[in-house]
Amino acid sequence: MTPIFFLFAFLLCTINSHVVARDFCVADLKGGVTSVGYPCKSPTNVTIDDFVFSNFKVGTSNQFNFSGAYAIVDNFPALNGLGFSIARAELEEGATIPLHAHVDADEVVIAGPGNYTTGFISSDNVVYIKTLTEGNIFVIPKGLLHFGFNAGKGKISTLYVLSSEKPSTQIVDLALFGSKLDSSIIQKTTFLDDAQIKKLKALFKGSG
Repeated sequence: MTPIFFLFAFLLCTINSHVVARDFCVADLKGGVTSVGYPCKSPTNVTIDDFVFSNFKVGTSNQFNFSGAYAIVDNFPALNGLGFSIARAELEEGATIPLHAHVDADEVVIAGPGNYTTGFISSDNVVYIKTLTEGNIFVIPKGLLHFGFNAGKGKISTLYVLSSEKPSTQIVDLALFGSKLDSSIIQKTTFLDDAQIKKLKALFKGSG
């Protein structure tokens, strides 16, 4: 009887797991984010519009001369639990995406028409750099400093897919010159002169 009992228990667990399985977990943004993400909306409250993102449009250019749009779980709740997000950038001629890192996400760059130069620096300080054209895809491993810039004529557009529905981003310029880090510490750690540090802090609205 024992083997039959265990077989019955296994089948019962399998049936129950199918009952509670979810096809999706659209984020309930009103439920508040926890250490494991947002709770799921009740399936009875989910509509087709939850799976459509209608605001993937770039805004005005920033100080680096590019503009971006970001589809993350905070503004596209259907991404909840899926493990990825999407970004788009439009770069004016000569525009640069500065050195930055995503400690929690790998990044896939999908090049559009034009010439987009991108690269990353490995932990042993080897530089990997490539000028991409339409049809090229480039992978940037998690946590590494990377950058991009418009290497051609006219405006270009690129797409990015990141392996987190809410990736973190730390931009080196903003961390140094847009924060309250004391200028004397920046001078000691970067060998920049005081005048240059003050100029950059004015540009990025830092203090200290």
